[in-house]
Amino acid sequence: MYKNITKPALKNADEAAADYRFQTVWWTPAAIEKVWEILAHYSAWTTWWRGIRKVEVLRQGDESGVGTVLRQGWRSWMPYTLVFDLEMIRLESKHLLEGRASGDLVGVCKWTFNPVNGGTEIRFDVNVRTGRWWMNLPIPFAPRIVRANFETIMRWGREGLEWKLGAPVT
Repeated sequence: MYKNITKPALKNADEAAADYRFQTVWWTPAAIEKVWEILAHYSAWTTWWRGIRKVEVLRQGDESGVGTVLRQGWRSWMPYTLVFDLEMIRLESKHLLEGRASGDLVGVCKWTFNPVNGGTEIRFDVNVRTGRWWMNLPIPFAPRIVRANFETIMRWGREGLEWKLGAPVT
């Protein structure tokens, strides 16, 4: 289930960046351990998540994964691949993955995993702004394009995760 928790808003002309907040919530009967194993193994996302073109480890973090920097490339139906670095800033095994993005997207992305109704609730919160000047031009329909692009990527992620888990993801 995808939820857009706030509408994208164009900041004042001095900052000229569009802020976006999205929240995706999924549920699966699969155990948290299995979901965690798949989503915490980000370098393998390209094998099952359509639209994620690359996940490259630029820097290894500590033994928990904090400090790891990943370069990711995401592309849906738009003819542009968003490229951003994600530095892992918080990891709590089988509960939380949080990273700080820089590049085409700037901000914070956070996955949380909770036991719900005998399965796992998977929540992905995104609080970012676009990081390139041309992405911030005052085009009236730009927020709808960004939202549609995000929804497509997340639908593909849900479908891929369902396949990878061998269990429904709703």
